[in-house]
Amino acid sequence: MLPRTLWVLLALLTVFDAAAAATWQLAAGTTDSHGNALEIARSTRRWEAAFGYVTEQRDNIRTEQDVCTATSTGPDCITLKGTAERSVDGYGYLSVQRRFAFRPYERLQPILGLGVVAYSDTNPYVSSTVAFSLSAGLQIGKRWTLEWRHFSNAGLAQPNLGQDILLLRGRFGR
Repeated sequence: MLPRTLWVLLALLTVFDAAAAATWQLAAGTTDSHGNALEIARSTRRWEAAFGYVTEQRDNIRTEQDVCTATSTGPDCITLKGTAERSVDGYGYLSVQRRFAFRPYERLQPILGLGVVAYSDTNPYVSSTVAFSLSAGLQIGKRWTLEWRHFSNAGLAQPNLGQDILLLRGRFGR
């Protein structure tokens, strides 16, 4: 069953469907931790509501541990270092963000976004069910955007690794 926050954001996505100048967008990309992302969004000039999915990811963990033994001359310590790889499950998300467009009538248009995100599940990258979204992109013409998105809980829960996603977005409709 979806958490209440996801239902609220899903309702907002349907509200965007009724907006006169709204367009559909489809985006696909990669994460900073060897996963893939797929997103469908409905956006107006200033707002965007999106539903997305991030696939299973692989994470390399570096560990360091000091091991000490007592000797007649004092402690004798060594540092053990290691690496391990772990799998992180995929998750779904719904986001709503306010978008800020610069140079709106130019062929290359910088875009920034700030919003909230609700997740279907938590993991080391997204360790709380609700977090914040920050995005920066470059819209190329009327149809294509290359966008970087960052999800983070701003340190409200630990761990707070955050999730970076690079997306290529195609716009359909008006």
